[in-house]
Parts: sequence; C-alpha cells; structure tokens
Amino acid sequence: MAVIHTHHVGDPVELTVPIEPAPAGARGGVLEIRDDTAMIEVMTMPLEAGIDRIVYAPLDKLRVLPPGRHW
Repeated sequence: MAVIHTHHVGDPVELTVPIEPAPAGARGGVLEIRDDTAMIEVMTMPLEAGIDRIVYAPLDKLRVLPPGRHW
C-alpha cells in the first residue's frame, strides 16, 4: 500500500524530532517537497549569524499545523 502524505508547499509544520540545527518542536513553513523530504524554513529559531534556518526533514518527521499564526 502506498503512503499518502498530506504535506503541501506553504504548510506550517512542526518538527517531531530534532533536525540539526533545529530542535524538536521547531516550527516553520514548507518551501519545497521532493520525494519524501521537505525543505523547511524554520521560523522559531533566533536569527544569528552562521545559523542556517533551512532544514531538510523526512515527511514522516513533520506534523502539519492548522492554519493560523504559529511564530
């Protein structure tokens, strides 16, 4: 049986596990999806020089958040 993902570009999501440098629970928006991986711009991390706020997370390690303000 094929796995059907409900993630879409633009969705607000939360990491269910840490994905360096972001901790579990970090929130952001889906920028791109390729195969079973999403490129996420993490918005709940502080803006600091040298820290990349883009992470690549497996879709099964993300929780889609309901619409609304999340960061």
